[in-house]
Amino acid sequence: MMNTASDDIMILGAPAEETAPFELAAAPVVFEEPPQESPMAQWNREFQEALKIRKEEENAAKAGHIEQARKDLEDFQAQREKKKEARMAKNRSDEQQKLEDMEADLENDNSWQRVVKMVELQQDSVDGMRDSKRMIDVLIKMKNDPERALVLV
Repeated sequence: MMNTASDDIMILGAPAEETAPFELAAAPVVFEEPPQESPMAQWNREFQEALKIRKEEENAAKAGHIEQARKDLEDFQAQREKKKEARMAKNRSDEQQKLEDMEADLENDNSWQRVVKMVELQQDSVDGMRDSKRMIDVLIKMKNDPERALVLV
């Protein structure tokens, strides 16, 4: 279709043909693909994701270990306190028994009995050691003879 000069003339009173100042041509729609990641960039991204997952797992495990350690420490302290209290009670009763024994020894008239309590009467057989069997026998004899104990008083 060719435009001629007569087509360009407008007729007065006649409706003007509508012409668009520009024609919209159907432009082909081009979908731009995102730029492809290089293999190195893809590997780095995947590696960073793997590191993040691993770090989260490690933090969760660490928190679990810390909580378990705190619980174990509390259990240890409780057991320690129980043992300490039991040991203190045993020491008190042992001390009380020892004081009672000492008072009973002071009231006893047989001084040889007190001497025998202070001497170890069990003899270990060790080579090169002097035989103290006779001394032990003498101490036991003195302890068992109340008349000799009265002589010393």
